Parts: sequence; C-alpha cells; structure tokens
Amino acid sequence: MFFKRMHSSLEVDIVEYIKAYLLEFPDIEIMIGCDSQNYADKTIYATVVALYKKGKGAHLLYKKWKTPREYTRSTRLLTEVWNAIETAELMRQHQLPKPIWIDIDLNPDQRYKSNEVFRQAVGMVEGMGYKVRYKTMDPMITYAADYLIKV
Repeated sequence: MFFKRMHSSLEVDIVEYIKAYLLEFPDIEIMIGCDSQNYADKTIYATVVALYKKGKGAHLLYKKWKTPREYTRSTRLLTEVWNAIETAELMRQHQLPKPIWIDIDLNPDQRYKSNEVFRQAVGMVEGMGYKVRYKTMDPMITYAADYLIKV
C-alpha cells in the first residue's frame, strides 16, 4: 500500500518505509487516524500514519483519495474508521508494531451529529484489539487528516 510523506509528497510503500524508519528510530510510537469531507459530488478521505518520537514530534505519512459522494453520513464516518483499522491490520500482517492509538473524528456528546455512530465505531476499533481516541481526548492524528482533506 502506498502512502506519501507529508512534507515532500514522495510516494512510499508504507510497510517498507516503517520497517526502515524503525531501524533508525526503534522507540517510535505509531498512531493512525482518518477523516473525510464531502465536496460537491465527491467524498475526500485521508488516512494518516504518525511515527511519533516522544518529545520530538511526529513524522507523518498519508494517503488521500476521492470517491463518488457518500450521502449517508453514518456510512461515511464508519468508512473513515474502517480505513484506519485496515491500515493498522496491514501493519499487523507485516509484523510491524501495533499502533498505540487509532484516532477517530467522532464526538461522544449526543449534541453532535457524529455521535450517531460513536458507540459502533469505538466498538469496531476496540473489537479489533486497538485503543481508540476521539473528540474530547485530543485525537491529534485526525487533525492532520482534516488538514489534508482541505488542501
């Protein structure tokens, strides 16, 4: 699966890149997040993998793509979550370290529309064996994904 480096847009094989990165920085933590946005007749998704060095910041890799517009909000939001899980599962298949977090762009507060799938999404992530962060817990990786879908 190919991702791009955040600042150079160089396309890399995510598995091989992380393996090489781990040789140089064995103490990194991996975090994954995804976000989406509807624009006109398209839905834009962005998945971000952060290679986080404590106290030093994160090296970001991303994959961004467009699909025909997803009109059903719950389907679009759950697709975001599934894309993040799928990326984590790809890493697991290649014996890479387990992500410490999967960040989801959903709100536990019932006043917000994303709450309609919140419990289902948390269950998906935790059911696959990952820890989840969501709005109110500072899910920083979804902020990066949000930025990418807007540029």
